[in-house]
Amino acid sequence: MKKYDFIIVGSGFGGSVSAMRLTQKGYKVLVLEKGKKYKPQDFAKTNWNLRKFVWAPIVRCFGIQQITLLNKIMILHGVGVGGGSLVYANTLMQPEDSVLSDAIWPKQFAADKNHFYNLARKMLGVTENKIVTAADKKMQLLGERLDVHDSFHLTQVGVNFESEGVDPYFAGHGPIRQACTGCGACMIGCRVGAKNTLDKNYLYFAEKWGCEITPETTVDKIIPLKNGGYEVSTHRSTSLLKKSKTYTAEHVILAAGVIGTLKILFANKSKYQTLPHISDELGVDVRTNGESLCGATALNDGIDYSAGIAIGSAIHPDAYTKIEPVRYPQGSDLMRLLAVPLTGDGSRFTRPLKLLGNIFLKFIPFSKLYFSKDWARRTIILLVMQTLEEKITIKYKRSVFSLFQKGLVCDDKDQAIKSYLPVAQQASTELADIMQGVPQNVISEVLLATPATAHILGGCRFGSVINDQHEVIGHKNLYVMDGSVIPTNLGVNPSLTITALAESFTNQFTTTQRASPEESDKRQIRFS
Repeated sequence: MKKYDFIIVGSGFGGSVSAMRLTQKGYKVLVLEKGKKYKPQDFAKTNWNLRKFVWAPIVRCFGIQQITLLNKIMILHGVGVGGGSLVYANTLMQPEDSVLSDAIWPKQFAADKNHFYNLARKMLGVTENKIVTAADKKMQLLGERLDVHDSFHLTQVGVNFESEGVDPYFAGHGPIRQACTGCGACMIGCRVGAKNTLDKNYLYFAEKWGCEITPETTVDKIIPLKNGGYEVSTHRSTSLLKKSKTYTAEHVILAAGVIGTLKILFANKSKYQTLPHISDELGVDVRTNGESLCGATALNDGIDYSAGIAIGSAIHPDAYTKIEPVRYPQGSDLMRLLAVPLTGDGSRFTRPLKLLGNIFLKFIPFSKLYFSKDWARRTIILLVMQTLEEKITIKYKRSVFSLFQKGLVCDDKDQAIKSYLPVAQQASTELADIMQGVPQNVISEVLLATPATAHILGGCRFGSVINDQHEVIGHKNLYVMDGSVIPTNLGVNPSLTITALAESFTNQFTTTQRASPEESDKRQIRFS
């Protein structure tokens, strides 16, 4: 059996950074990813192509977008080699200093966070959005309506806007790139190749320097070995046959995203009992980044809102709220199935009744937008994020949400995270008026009193589940490095913060003797 220095579970922002930096230092690294490996031409042309867009192996769909519904949260997360970078909206912004200072971070990160953020920006090719669209202009008008016009700004994103047929980032040592066409397809997979996904930076160099990446592989058991290290038992995630395959390594890094990492840790703690010393605080302090999803669809203004990049601008209606306009490309109308008429506040029982009333009263305009062929072209989705502190606990037990098997369930004793944000409702109402359209909520917020989030955070707290070096307390050389370690609602898209934190995390490992001076020189990143 081949033995590695590090096995990394997951290839998102935490896993990719770890893979590159550890390979750069001379370690033998294996990345295990449950999703598939994609080339630009492999992505779906629209999100109606469920087999290429949605991850649902039970119905043989192996795409990049997974939707997980728990009893108190609906979560959208990415799958594939490159993790969330394949399906995210390119948005890479640093939280306010007040947000970072209010949370407990590892000492090495807190002491030099700006250095790690700057390094992450260079690696991810962060720049200001250069395609101002009709949706961005509507956001400016929305800012005026909410009396925060001065807060409007273009987003910082990881997109190649200008360079064609060259490597614009790594002094010619990176992959050849193409320039953004503004097609709006960032969140169904960039077929142009302009999006700075992780396979074009961190994973590109990791593989170039010898890291092995094994896609379509789900991790089941992590078994401590008597002489140190771990045996990792897996099965093929895209096969009906659950044939097991095992790997061994001195160190294991869990970077499978909040849902993936919590599932693995919970299962190995209580189901398989291979990691019995994991803290009972596992799953505590899970956050949704204070998010709400709503928006508006124009009925007949003839403007194309699907052009541009996925998120090109933002406004700040108050000190703790950020609102961004989100788009899917023309023809990608799948997400309309999650949209319902905007519905006011109410209990778990009264709000669905209000929804039925709204559908009855607005049946004609709503049916027009629901059954039209160009919902994405006429829609602006609003992503609302807040830094206000709300959190819940995720446990591991049997429930209807886990098909009566043991799985992740939100603790019934916790107060539910709010699924109704007044500022989000107001913004959606005003935007609909500006667009002469219909305001909408995401269905889970209204029908199930369940907030939707694309940026779930937390569950592996520093000081209780993991220590300052990200090591799982009670299990030496087992680490966690993904969104589950983020200790607060950031109020911005978290990808840049996870990347910066991973840069800090990998900084603790020394360069091995295997990396000769000549080889080390070859493995230096040179920026254009």
